[in-house]
Amino acid sequence: MAATDLSRRHPHAWEGKNVLITGHTGFIGTWLSMTLLHLGAQVDGFALDGERTPGGGAVLGDLGVKGTAGDVRDFASVQRAMAARDFDVVFHLAAQPLVSVGLADPWGTLTTNTGGSVNVLEAARLCRPGVLVHVTSDKCYRNREWPWPYREVDEIGGGCPYSVSKAAAELIFEAYGSLFRHEGGSVRAASVRFGNVIGGGDHAPRRLVPDVMAALRDGRPIELRRPSAVRPWQHVMDVVHGLLLLAASLADGSVEPGEVFNFAPPGDGATVQELVTALTRAWRAGGADVPVRAEGDGRFVEDELLRLDGRKAASALGWSHAFDLEAAACAIVEWERAVARGRSPADATSAQIHAFHADDRTARFRPENRLPR
Repeated sequence: MAATDLSRRHPHAWEGKNVLITGHTGFIGTWLSMTLLHLGAQVDGFALDGERTPGGGAVLGDLGVKGTAGDVRDFASVQRAMAARDFDVVFHLAAQPLVSVGLADPWGTLTTNTGGSVNVLEAARLCRPGVLVHVTSDKCYRNREWPWPYREVDEIGGGCPYSVSKAAAELIFEAYGSLFRHEGGSVRAASVRFGNVIGGGDHAPRRLVPDVMAALRDGRPIELRRPSAVRPWQHVMDVVHGLLLLAASLADGSVEPGEVFNFAPPGDGATVQELVTALTRAWRAGGADVPVRAEGDGRFVEDELLRLDGRKAASALGWSHAFDLEAAACAIVEWERAVARGRSPADATSAQIHAFHADDRTARFRPENRLPR
């Protein structure tokens, strides 16, 4: 890929670009796939057969995504997918994404999240796409319950299988980043450590927003394990926008390959209770309060405090978030209500993507334009 043919600012920069997304049928992968289709890219996907989310899977195929079924732990399958065409950009999202599943299935979590990174990075070394964006998680940091946010230079590590798998994936990226540089910059790659990503269409079990939305739909009390836990919540459209800016910045040379970035909202994050309050306020739109109760679960050990410093990405990419916590909650509720009224998940997703990429991408989500209270 030429260094200047993927401008961060030109509205048609992604038209005709060949993009591969591993884990394209997952929650973030679906939003990224549909955004790239909206921008005119040619999108290929690689994911486990039968992995489906609302708006993903077969629907993405209908919209033009060429999906390949395969296990990211199978190097031959990964290499075949990456060799299928001359890709301008590869986004590696395929992973086991849940802390709770990591506790129940440590082997599967470690082999998927570490072995998957090895396979994708090695396939990139051989196939040489123009740009590679490698994604892990803020759980890669050794969490000491510090009151200040973690920066990219802080220690990685962890006690649970999920955290260890993400820390190991970052070390694997470090090794391959060095190899890419020694091979003359054969692949321009960067790694991203996500904060907690929220949005419509996330129906994974034992995750906060899906559980809260299910309780609201069913009229049940909302049960919270750790209401006071602090996390760096950010809406999926902001995250996708950041991924596109990062890929373009790698392509045009404004970001050096081998860098790592935290993707996090500005500020110090918010508590579980604050996010749930925003969701219930948007849902009830002036109606009765929704009962919330704390239900501790001793079988599920979680960190109380995790803050992430996203200033490096904001500065290097010229990236700003369109969503604060209230706007993110309103967008989630809007998505859920659209689907409840009979709109397909793909259409609900597409409508929000179109609004986000309008001439003024923030206008749709300003306070005066949000859902009524």
